[in-house]
Amino acid sequence: MSTHKSGSNESAQHGIPASLRAQMSPMAVIQQNARRAKKEGTVTTHQAHGIATFIVPGEPNAIKGVINAVYHDLKDGNKDANIEFRETAVPYIRVHAPTEEDAMALVRTAQRLAVEHLSGDSTETRVVFVEPPTNYMTTDFQIDVHVVDNIKCARPTLESIPGTSNMLLKSFSDRYKRELSEKLYEAFERASSHHASLSLKIHLGHYLLQTYRKGKCTLEQFESMVNSPRATGKLDTRLGKAPFAEGLSVEAAMRLIQAVDSPCIPLDNQTATSADVSPIYVLESWHDGNRYEAELDINKTKYDPVNGPLKFNLARTKTIPQSAQVPRFEATSISIGRKLDWKIVATPRDEKVGVPSTVKKYLEMGQAVMQGSSINFRCYPTIRLPKSNALANKLKPVATKSIYRFGWRRTGYVLQFTINRRWQCIREMENQAPMETDFDVTIYADNWDQDSQVQAGETVGKIWGADLQGLLQDEVGDGLSRVQGLIKTILDIRDFLEGYSLEQ
Repeated sequence: MSTHKSGSNESAQHGIPASLRAQMSPMAVIQQNARRAKKEGTVTTHQAHGIATFIVPGEPNAIKGVINAVYHDLKDGNKDANIEFRETAVPYIRVHAPTEEDAMALVRTAQRLAVEHLSGDSTETRVVFVEPPTNYMTTDFQIDVHVVDNIKCARPTLESIPGTSNMLLKSFSDRYKRELSEKLYEAFERASSHHASLSLKIHLGHYLLQTYRKGKCTLEQFESMVNSPRATGKLDTRLGKAPFAEGLSVEAAMRLIQAVDSPCIPLDNQTATSADVSPIYVLESWHDGNRYEAELDINKTKYDPVNGPLKFNLARTKTIPQSAQVPRFEATSISIGRKLDWKIVATPRDEKVGVPSTVKKYLEMGQAVMQGSSINFRCYPTIRLPKSNALANKLKPVATKSIYRFGWRRTGYVLQFTINRRWQCIREMENQAPMETDFDVTIYADNWDQDSQVQAGETVGKIWGADLQGLLQDEVGDGLSRVQGLIKTILDIRDFLEGYSLEQ
C-alpha cells in the first residue's frame, strides 16, 4: 500500500539493497515491493468510514494486469466496501470501507493477492487428504481401487495383509491430522480476510475417483494418485441409494438419530426428544444452473388438527445463484476403511440475490397436502403447481426436502439430516412416486457466519478473524486449536452416523 507518489521508478527500487538491484529482473523487483508494506501508505477516515489506496510500485504496463486481477478478487469477495480500479498513469485500487479497520484488512488482503498473482503460487482452492485406518496397528494393509458397477468411477477398499505389521501407521495418522488442521487454518484465515460473507459447511458422502489406476496399492501410492495434478474425483453426498446402500438407509439412520441415548438433541426447549422433532419442508427446483428453494408454510386458515390433513402454501422462495455454488475453498477427506468420507466447503453467502418475479409468482401458486403426522419421517407433502404454466417444463429437476435439524451434544454444532424425494420435473411430482429417494447430512453452526460482537458495517475479516473467533461457540484456544477441535467433532459425528450401517 502506498500514496500515489509511490509509482515512480525510484520507489520501484525502494527497500532493495543496491547490491541486489542489478541481479533482479523488473518482475522480481515488483514481487519484492508487493511483499513489503510501505510506510508512506495512508488511510484517511471520514466519520465512520475508512479510505485507502493500494499500489504495486513498478512499471505501469508491467503491473497493470496484476492490479486489475487483485481488484476483481477483492470486488468479488466484499460487497460492503466500495472498491474501484483507477486506470491512471500509475494504476491503483481505491478502497472505501465501512471502517478504518476494514480498509486496512482489505489492503493487507490486496498485498497478499498481488504476491500470489506475481509469483504464480496462488492459494489452492481444492485439496484432498487421505485418512488412514485406525484399527490396523498390528496388521498391515493394502488399498484396492476397484471400479463401481454402472457409474464408471472407482472406490478404495481396505484389504488386510495377515502376518505383517505397519509400524508407520501411527505416524501416518498423526501427519493426516496435523496437515489437515494446518491447511484448514490457513484457508480459513485467508478466506475470512478476502470474503466479507461466506457460508461454511461440512458434507458427508462417498468419494468417487473419476481418474484412477485399478489394482492394489500402498497408502503412500494412493495418496500420490489422488493428489496428482491430473487426478479428478467428487464427493457423492446422496446417501442411502445404490450402489452404496450397504445398510445406509433413511430408516436405519433415523432410528439411530431418534434413539433415547442419541447425541442428537432438539434445538429448542419445547421439544422433548429428538424423535419429536418436526422437519421443515422445502421444494427445490433448478433452472439455468440456479437453484430455487421455496419453504412450505402450514395454511392455518384451513388447518384442522383433529380431522383434516396438513395443508401448506409455498412461501419465502430464495435463489442460490450458480456463482454462489462455486466453492471458494474445498477440502475433502477420503476415509480409508470406512463407509463415509467428508468435505468442508466455503461458498459465498449473499442473501441479496433476488428471485425472478416469474419464478416467485409461479411457485407461490403452489399448494401442498400431507396425510399423516409431521413427526413421521415416512410422510411428506404432495405439492401441486399449475401444469399449464411454461415454468412447469423449465423448472427441473425438482425435489421435496424434509429437513431435520439437531444440536450435537449441546455444542455450537448443528447436524442437518435431509430426506430428498426427487422427480425429473413438476409434471411427474403430483401423480408419480419419487424417481429416487436419498438423504444427505450437513454439519454447520449458526455462529460461523455471524458474530454478535461485530457492529453493523464491520464485515471484512470478521467471520472468523485472525484467531478464528466464533468458529465454535464456547471453545477456547488459539485458531489452530479451534480447527483441531472442529476436525475432532467432524470425525465424532462421522463415526456416530456410520453406526447406522450396523442397524440392519
